[in-house]
Amino acid sequence: MRDYSVDDVRSNFASSSIDQITVGVCDDEHYVHDLVDKIIMKYAKEKHIEVFIEHFLTAEEVLDYCKELDVLLLDIDMPEMDGIEVGHKLRKRNVDYKIIMLTGREDRFREAFEIEAYRFVTKPIDEKKLFTAIDDVRDNNQLNRKVLVFRDGVQYSIPQKEILYVEANRSSTLIFTVNAEFRSEQTLAEWSDMLDSKAFIQCHKSFVVNMGKIDAFHDSYILMVNGDRVAVSRRLRKVLMNAYMIYDTKWR
Repeated sequence: MRDYSVDDVRSNFASSSIDQITVGVCDDEHYVHDLVDKIIMKYAKEKHIEVFIEHFLTAEEVLDYCKELDVLLLDIDMPEMDGIEVGHKLRKRNVDYKIIMLTGREDRFREAFEIEAYRFVTKPIDEKKLFTAIDDVRDNNQLNRKVLVFRDGVQYSIPQKEILYVEANRSSTLIFTVNAEFRSEQTLAEWSDMLDSKAFIQCHKSFVVNMGKIDAFHDSYILMVNGDRVAVSRRLRKVLMNAYMIYDTKWR
């Protein structure tokens, strides 16, 4: 099996671009579904992407849905079971798609944070605001792009979001996930260029870290979700903290 050059990896990285998206809409009002359809179809045409829309008129319908969604537009005020309760049930099932709350009730925004609502679009639905929210979801989904790595001479293709951190190892690199350690012939600088800059940042001359996998910050290191310690240089600490605040508020 041949080793892959950085150009091979970049080609693989680019070929998996997010040119389609599946949107779920859960609202008890038919007119909302019709309006969202028109807006999303306009969005698809302008962005030159393929969009699939799944419609749910009740909470039960969306909870019974077993396929994947990239984003769910979820009404807060629905009969029998409201959107906040739906969100709690979905999170207990560990669904990882983004939830955009549709609501005219700003007083319920605090509750929506409890279900990790990704964005809010107030009613009546504003086209530009919905466009921006979908843009943000698609930008975030770039972490689903896959990269090539190797372990014991076997090639693997893994989503970026599974990477905890990348460590320089002389002229090559080691790539760590929760369950495995991989290697690559690419340098740390090349990995820094390839990975999504919204989530990944260099925190030390030897490490590029996934900010979404950080568990805690300490003076000279960060603790990852798997318990690993990753060194942070004094020079890059402030840069890391500023980047993390942006990531945590906009992209998580």
